[in-house]
Amino acid sequence: MVFALIAIAFAWSACEKEDEKVILDMDEAVSPVLATLPDMVLLQDDAENVITFEWSQAQYPLDNLPEVRYSLQLDKEGNNFTERVQLVETSATSFTRTVAQFNQRLTAMELEPGVPTVMELRVVASITAATDTDNLISNVMRFQVTIYEDVVIIDPIYMLGSGTAAGWDNTQALEMYPVFENGSHVPGTFTLIANLRQDGDMVKFISVLGQWAPQWGTDGTGTSEQGPLVYRPTEDDPDPDPILITDLEPGDYRVTADTTELTYSIVKATEELYLLGSGTEAGWDNTAALAMTKDAPGKFSIVTTLTAGDDMQFKFIEVLGQWAPQYGTWDEDPNWEEGSLAFRPTEAEPDPESIPTPPNTGTYLIEVNLSNLTYRLTAQ
Repeated sequence: MVFALIAIAFAWSACEKEDEKVILDMDEAVSPVLATLPDMVLLQDDAENVITFEWSQAQYPLDNLPEVRYSLQLDKEGNNFTERVQLVETSATSFTRTVAQFNQRLTAMELEPGVPTVMELRVVASITAATDTDNLISNVMRFQVTIYEDVVIIDPIYMLGSGTAAGWDNTQALEMYPVFENGSHVPGTFTLIANLRQDGDMVKFISVLGQWAPQWGTDGTGTSEQGPLVYRPTEDDPDPDPILITDLEPGDYRVTADTTELTYSIVKATEELYLLGSGTEAGWDNTAALAMTKDAPGKFSIVTTLTAGDDMQFKFIEVLGQWAPQYGTWDEDPNWEEGSLAFRPTEAEPDPESIPTPPNTGTYLIEVNLSNLTYRLTAQ
């Protein structure tokens, strides 16, 4: 027989609690069962159609247990889930994706468009995060799927809520930027630096201005800094909880929403940025770097003189006297007029390349957008 030990706190009086080890007989537990899935041929014309994955509840033979969590896992046939991706972690017994979202997720798993591929799907139920001894694994559902070659048209998503400048006006929600790595969009991932917590403490995301669905909220298990997203495809579906950011101090934060992996993160963003380099008046003295003007959360600018020359370059830093956090570029042949920034969070990370100054010495407007990590120079 298989047993699991679980610590349950029982209240013996109004002011005393005592931990008691409870033996859970896993032989009496009942695993979830995945509903049958048909073979799928995904078509771009059906991009907004919905695919639903469903399973039965897991049954644990003990009262007053914590909420059951389900991890929906996907892998190619024959991998034995060693290269699995987690489609969602949830307390619900179903998960919904549009055809476009599922196609995007399968594209990231390097399936070949137009070629049928056999996939395996399973659900793992658990009640404690500290151990896997209480895990219940469902049947493995095999199905064949054929994906289409995605024409990358990235529709934005938007952030709103009482904790944002937009409030709950879904016509004024804040547009987020797609996240890029090595020149490619990270599927379903968007980010924005915004000022939070001035008037409230709630955040959500929508995909169409003026509409309340599709929408992403959460299930209440996350924190002000990170947690799961819950997708609401239509207004007929239940409204997910807002993300509560009560624990954050008012200020600028980088908010990232991953609508493919269904996660969010919120981290403090700098409210200061400085310019330095051999082509600037500050040189490479990081204690004398030139303060830039904050024009909006994550957006900075400066009008200054830049010196032309083969070895004349510049970078940006967040803290005077420190070399990290720092922004340069990963481009081997960077463009002085505009380009992508590379972020170096700590001095343990590789030092990015410097950005060259313009071919002519003169006065330039330098604009930086840390939300989408770009820079732009304009002669004055």
